[in-house]
Amino acid sequence: MALGIQQFKSSAMSNSEEILREEREFQPAHFILKIVSYSLLLDGIDEKGGKYETGTFDVGGYKWKLILYPRGNKTCKDHISLYLGIVEGNSFSDKWTVCANFKLFVLNQKTMKYLTIQDAKRTVRYFDKLRIEQGFAQLLSLDQFNDPCNGYLVNDCCVFGAEILVVQPPSSIEETITMVKELDDKTVKTYTWSIKNFSTLENHLYSNEFTLGGRKWKLDLYPEGYKSAKGKSLSLLLWLADWESVEPKREVYVKYKLRVLDHFLVKKVEKSVSHWFDSKRGWGCPDFMPLKDIKKLKDNTLIVEVEFDVISSIKVGP
Repeated sequence: MALGIQQFKSSAMSNSEEILREEREFQPAHFILKIVSYSLLLDGIDEKGGKYETGTFDVGGYKWKLILYPRGNKTCKDHISLYLGIVEGNSFSDKWTVCANFKLFVLNQKTMKYLTIQDAKRTVRYFDKLRIEQGFAQLLSLDQFNDPCNGYLVNDCCVFGAEILVVQPPSSIEETITMVKELDDKTVKTYTWSIKNFSTLENHLYSNEFTLGGRKWKLDLYPEGYKSAKGKSLSLLLWLADWESVEPKREVYVKYKLRVLDHFLVKKVEKSVSHWFDSKRGWGCPDFMPLKDIKKLKDNTLIVEVEFDVISSIKVGP
């Protein structure tokens, strides 16, 4: 009798099952091994742990093969052993690891259903230099497989198969937002701005950029008031100044106080504000204090102050 071993790939796809053994009608998605004249194949394989290795097939960017021990591997002599092997591992980096969830198959030729064998609960197997073969030493007992009544070996023919889901390394992004209430002693949390020649100002004036809570800011002063407060109140706003240069671009929450001080740095007028800042506009108090309450200034200098109570911090990474 002639010996024939046929290998072919299947393009059908299926979802992973979660139980250890189950029969199904549709064939393995990635590889099928059909053995004709199985008894003659046995004659050509060493009785002491002999094996048959298939050709390679591609799944998930890697090359694989099936390894069949028809009389069981060295540790299991009363079962057929079937393994999935990864090929060309020597071409990977020194510390390579490939994670895969897979299932192996045996066709019941009487029912024309495939018995699937896999780890329960979608267990992931790790392939590396020390574990290039993973599978099942006790795929089927020899008594169960060789009994024609069970349908696995019929007319000296049998069929095995494999499906593989390669599990890629995690690529999720983690975003952490921290609301910092107590700024440490090393973090500057107050900025004081002295505005000279205040009475001569007509248009709004920006302060120099300054750093508070790890971000850059600027104050915006309207000596004659802003919009509805024009001609009535002093307007004072805070702007986020480093939006374009800092990643990630997320709104920054700040709870802060705006003040106008006298020359003895004793609090004169103070208002609390909170806002989520981006690059679109400043935020503060258009009606910070009535213009009539601004008394004659010493050296015509107005002293403005901002103090941070809470600021948000964002970190984004894998």
